Amino acid sequence: MLAGGCYAPQLPEGAPCAANGACPAPLACSAGHCVAGIVHDAQIDGSAIGSDGPPACTPILVGSGALTAPTIPVPAIDGKLADWPTCFVAMSSASNPTRDLGANGMFPSGRFSVARDSSHIYIAAEVMGVLPLGDQPPPAIYQNNSISFYVDGDGQPTAAAYGPHAAQIVIDHAGQVQSFRNGNTITLPNLATAAKTSQATYTIELAILPSTLGMTSFGSTLGFDIGLEGGDGTTQTSEVIWFESCGPPACTCTNASAPDAPFCDGRDFGTVAL
Repeated sequence: MLAGGCYAPQLPEGAPCAANGACPAPLACSAGHCVAGIVHDAQIDGSAIGSDGPPACTPILVGSGALTAPTIPVPAIDGKLADWPTCFVAMSSASNPTRDLGANGMFPSGRFSVARDSSHIYIAAEVMGVLPLGDQPPPAIYQNNSISFYVDGDGQPTAAAYGPHAAQIVIDHAGQVQSFRNGNTITLPNLATAAKTSQATYTIELAILPSTLGMTSFGSTLGFDIGLEGGDGTTQTSEVIWFESCGPPACTCTNASAPDAPFCDGRDFGTVAL
């Protein structure tokens, strides 16, 4: 006897939870991702409904291309986000600008957050990697699955070229670091980073001081953007970008028809209020 019916494929373990924290059964939400085998431990994680409920977090104000970084205690820069106190901003190809360099629809997705203390800027991110993750050594680690952090200590740039206080900081899934300014490799001082890779995701933490960007102090606003990069170790295949404001005909640093990208035009940066 043949039984008919229909079914929906189960969401893979490690996929982001829905906005309300939901996941398809039998998976449950933990630290923003759908996983199996959740143990209810409200007394450990502080959630009223156990590990599968979203833990309390300090909100960051999110506007169009603008964030407000809350002040937090000094975090451990170890690639582990369980102790990260602020909420996260989700990124995906469905809701953010993209660069398709041969991705064929395979774009990374993830989340990030920013915070500060009296002297540092902190950034944390978690990404669903696109296999293969890649093993290209520096300087071209953007050909691996990686994250580009775009920062400008002077606030949002008004010119395409990066100024002396702006940089692109690339950190790949294996924790390799390379910084760039206007396409040239640079070495930034006082830069603390960490990365951790699991079966489904990789996480990255970053801490910078004003001196990292050649300044004695940060201003009230930091120019900022972030790109989740896909790469197979030989070729960069994609980038999902948090914010992109500049395009043709005013901005054409990539080519005459495609939108601009923050790696080559600082006018694409958003801002973080400090």
